[in-house]
Amino acid sequence: MATVTIRLDDELRDRIAEEAELRGVTMSNYIRDALENHIRFEQTDQLESGRPGSREGDIDLSPFQRRLLVQLHRAILAAKGDLSAEYYDAAEEARGVELLEHGFTGEYSEEFAGINPPMSQSECELVWDIFDMFRVIGSSVSALGKDGWTQLGVDERYGSFRGFDGNHSLENRLLSYAKYLVRNDRWEEQANVFEGHGGGNSHTQMVPTYRAMLRVFKPIWSLTVRSGSRWHLSVDELRQVLEAAPGARD
Repeated sequence: MATVTIRLDDELRDRIAEEAELRGVTMSNYIRDALENHIRFEQTDQLESGRPGSREGDIDLSPFQRRLLVQLHRAILAAKGDLSAEYYDAAEEARGVELLEHGFTGEYSEEFAGINPPMSQSECELVWDIFDMFRVIGSSVSALGKDGWTQLGVDERYGSFRGFDGNHSLENRLLSYAKYLVRNDRWEEQANVFEGHGGGNSHTQMVPTYRAMLRVFKPIWSLTVRSGSRWHLSVDELRQVLEAAPGARD
């Protein structure tokens, strides 16, 4: 693996160190993962990715704007008689009216109690990358025939999405977003992961495994797409990606 030296000012270095510690990784791995997240995932029409269409630029919404848009959506649902009871609490709404009318500044945060901190664009793209990778793996193994996994000689579980750790702060956010995507018919082939008692909670950190696989998968898939000669990975390429997962070679 090549080594690159970069210079950082003290403030940026300290911020990176804090984020790396929060995620339980080294600064080197944190920086490498951040750079990889900004490398565009090669796509084709054959992939039928669930990613959103092209964007003119990232949209940034303040908590106030998000809260306002939520209320507008709820108003539309209510007007059509489709607002679920779980979204309406008469006492809570009355409290909100009172604190806003009287300007109880110390209580303003109550108006944003249901507005969670936003996921970063890179975190969203990480989920897309993971889902797309497993979609390619699945279609590539299917293309090998009924004995695809036998040909590979790798346990099938390493080629399957196994959810995220609901007890880890980062992975819990990724888990919530992954559920949202599948529930809204994007990467719907992963629906079975979220069904049943587990609900997609792996109970062990999976991001390190997925990142290790992505580091091998992305350059291989990029070359495959650019060649335009095939839309699946070969047996050797599949093995390289799958064996990047810790334990797959055992």
